[in-house]
Amino acid sequence: MELDDMFLMGKRPITLRLVLGLMEDADNSLETYRWATPALLHSIHTKDTTLSDYVKEVFEQKGLTPYKPYKEEEQTEKLSAEEQLKKVKMDEFMMRSKAKIALEELMALKDAKGLPLFCQKNHWWAVFRIFVDLQVCGIRENRYKEFIELIEKLQLNKVNAELDMATLSNITQDIFRFPFTMWELKVPKDASTRWLTAFERMNQLAETLKKSLRMKGF
Repeated sequence: MELDDMFLMGKRPITLRLVLGLMEDADNSLETYRWATPALLHSIHTKDTTLSDYVKEVFEQKGLTPYKPYKEEEQTEKLSAEEQLKKVKMDEFMMRSKAKIALEELMALKDAKGLPLFCQKNHWWAVFRIFVDLQVCGIRENRYKEFIELIEKLQLNKVNAELDMATLSNITQDIFRFPFTMWELKVPKDASTRWLTAFERMNQLAETLKKSLRMKGF
């Protein structure tokens, strides 16, 4: 995905970076669809599956569906209010149980020296980012308090680094505030070796957690 790619919208040249930015910041579904269209057309023209996957992720974060075949015969069985409530509670319980298992697996990971891979407060940035990207247990952008409350409710058997509001909210000052698919594209060209080493660990944590959650149905 080349963010500096340029193409025409009508007679006006525009960059992919601007189109994606307008799509991400759109405050209604109509505007989101409007800017997603040229992005998807560009992904088809360039055969860029990373770009089309990113558009899909943005739509999922906004609770929208980019495309789904319509089948009139598909009808969902209507449940009573009591049955719906029971189903919601069961779904929430299952989601939390799966999220807890995924995080405990993450805490158990070791680096090349046999030490915990997850070992610093800011490593929670990776967890928060993936939870937002996959909408784990309804976590959304900037909902730091809800995320902290969720982690407390999970009652993890082992936590390698403390989770606090001050550290978590500082995610806005780094590239980790962007969707995970954008991280590598946002790496500064003048990044130091130390920064890159820290990034690689954060990237590994996020990638591992994402795969684990995907396997569990998120």
